Amino acid sequence: MNLFDGISENELNKLFACLSPLRKSYYSGEKIFNTYEKINYVAYIESGSIQLSKDDYEGNKVTVVKLSAGDTFGEAFIFTDIEQSGLSIVALEDSRIIFLDYVRLFSSCSNMCVFHKRLTENIVKIMSSRILFLQTRIELLAKKTLRERVLYLLNEQKNLQNKEIFEIPFSREQMAEYIGADRSALSRELSKMKTEGLIDYHKNAFKILLGGKYE
Repeated sequence: MNLFDGISENELNKLFACLSPLRKSYYSGEKIFNTYEKINYVAYIESGSIQLSKDDYEGNKVTVVKLSAGDTFGEAFIFTDIEQSGLSIVALEDSRIIFLDYVRLFSSCSNMCVFHKRLTENIVKIMSSRILFLQTRIELLAKKTLRERVLYLLNEQKNLQNKEIFEIPFSREQMAEYIGADRSALSRELSKMKTEGLIDYHKNAFKILLGGKYE
């Protein structure tokens, strides 16, 4: 779901004139938000990719989600009184982001623009999709063993992409963080699973073999 679905380029120009969004560019590795900052924006990734992460009680960094061009973030915080998001948001590559102030977003538009209403509807749809994503993440982390988590993640990616050979959107370190594992332990487990005929892979391209299908 794209934030601007159903809004034409002409309508988008009028919408931006109404909302006065802030456009900012970030270098690869640059912080967008720190954990102690409050997020008052719905942010749209115009180009590049970012990573949202947080520290657990032992100080280990846990990847929450990786987002790329066309994705949105920040919408979950604009309806809360939370002063600190608790999230570290960093650019994974050179990125350009559009920030939409929540006060302008949800204030009555003097022009009663239909496309302004459509934008807020899209935000609600994105929030609903994000809730479903988090439910999937909870199911993954509830798996007791590392192997179960790996198989759950790979089967989810296969189903999403609808391909026999598919690519995961993570480096090994990011994958380990996402499933709550040590990188070395993950590498050993992937190697074992390949040897046992559960999966085959080369770099980020994976194929689930018969014994690795998750029921």
